[in-house]
This record gives sequence, C-alpha cells and structure tokens, in this order.
Amino acid sequence: MAIEIVVQMLPQGLLIPRAALGDWSAETLEAVREQHAIVIRPRVLTPQRERERAVQALREDGLLAESSGEPLQYPVSSEERAELARKLSIGRPLSHVVMEERAAGW
Repeated sequence: MAIEIVVQMLPQGLLIPRAALGDWSAETLEAVREQHAIVIRPRVLTPQRERERAVQALREDGLLAESSGEPLQYPVSSEERAELARKLSIGRPLSHVVMEERAAGW
C-alpha cells in the first residue's frame, strides 16, 4: 500500500513528517535509494543485532541472570574421573538399551 506524503528537502536532508511513519520507530527504519524513489522501510535485523536486542530486553525486564565468569562446576580430578568411568561402564551399552526401548514402543 503506497501512501503519498509531502516532504521537504533541506540542506540537512529529507524531512518527513513523523505522523507519516505511523507506529514505526526511527531506530528500526532504513532508507534505500532506488532508481526513481527513496524507500523508507523497516530495517532488516541481522542475527547478531536481534540477539543484542533480545538480551537487552531480558536485562531490562530483570529476566537475565548475569554470569560471574566462574565455572558452575569445579573440574573433576583424574582419580574421580577414573572412578566415574568405572561406575558408568557397568552394565549394557546405552545404545542397546535405546534400541530395546524403541522396539518395545517407548
């Protein structure tokens, strides 16, 4: 849908009445020069820009848990790793358990 609006050309640039933009905010618009017109349209957000906006929205709403940079779990010693490997190696391979459960309709 094309809407014709009255604009002014000033030394600083093209002046468009804010009312003509409706609900569009200035931060989300881009001007594209085409052969016979300048098109003002919503800006296509890059994935990185979308991520930044999502993180900012979560932060503003208090829904973002900031990390201190420390690991959530401490590294496991080689002795603990060996003991876990011994405990987890007992029994049938997990792939066999999965295949049996799939055959049983789980």
